[in-house]
Amino acid sequence: MRRVRVNLTTDTAGAATATGESAIGAVYAIQLVDGDFADGVDVTVTSEHEDLSIPLLVKADFNSDQMVYPRVLQALNTDGTALSTHCEPLCYGKVKVVIAQGGSVKTGAVIVYLRESL
Repeated sequence: MRRVRVNLTTDTAGAATATGESAIGAVYAIQLVDGDFADGVDVTVTSEHEDLSIPLLVKADFNSDQMVYPRVLQALNTDGTALSTHCEPLCYGKVKVVIAQGGSVKTGAVIVYLRESL
């Protein structure tokens, strides 16, 4: 299992954007490290590669350290019909994290746990 940690420091408006290292694999879990962020933080985690942006997690109003296990709906390969089953999202590229409402000049982190492709 591989960990990709992205540390964040908000600006005076409470926003932050940071990009971590590049990785390829299935996202097993994402750890939200509250640090000293203000309560009610919104976080968006994506995987970025060239023109491709893959959503990994959107979480509104988190207030404490937590581990989340994001999953995405699977689809039929023949026609794209959504199924009722879920799988781990794909991370392919750099991990990007955007924070909103984090408070003025506050710090925290996001850690993505990946099942790496061989």
